[in-house]
Amino acid sequence: MRFDVLALILGWTLVALTIPLVLCAILTGFLDDWDLAIRAFSAPAGLSLFIGFLMLRFGTRRNTATRLRDKEAFAAVALVWPLAVFVGALPYWLGGVFHGPFTEGSDVADILRGAVNSWFESMSGFTTTGATVISTSMSPSCYPGMDCINSQPRGLLLWRSLTQWFGGMGIIMLGMMILSRVIGGGMALARAELTGPSLSRLKPKIQET
Repeated sequence: MRFDVLALILGWTLVALTIPLVLCAILTGFLDDWDLAIRAFSAPAGLSLFIGFLMLRFGTRRNTATRLRDKEAFAAVALVWPLAVFVGALPYWLGGVFHGPFTEGSDVADILRGAVNSWFESMSGFTTTGATVISTSMSPSCYPGMDCINSQPRGLLLWRSLTQWFGGMGIIMLGMMILSRVIGGGMALARAELTGPSLSRLKPKIQET
């Protein structure tokens, strides 16, 4: 297992996740509240960027420019998903969609339950499950009879939509287009991500298909 290759893939993934976080922070700042933007998006973006650059420093491009092997591709897929879900859960947890460290009147049990709910919401988005736990019983900003989802800050709703969009497009397939230019081996990532009996490239002649 070439851990430098793995660190390079995870590092680029974390750096790429900062882009939608920054976009949501800007939208939240202008449409909702700058304090919320810093708390819910800027802090996770800074954390993701910092850890991503640390991994990029560990990962080297000298020996990875040849090809990404299947072993590293499967390990990358297994690690990218929980890493992306963790970063994606922070805006829900820190932004007050669920009970978090900045929610008034929340005890330790509420904060831990909010972390679990945030993880579920993020996982549901990135896997396009379609399930949600944003409800009057789970969200501290909602009350009975209220449209709990649409009453959330618009920046957080945008983030929720973006996670579902990235999940539907395939977060690994999206990264494959970038990573294949950096380290090669994009087909290995695609085989590890996609289901089905086989995966092959386009052929220049119809008789070769």
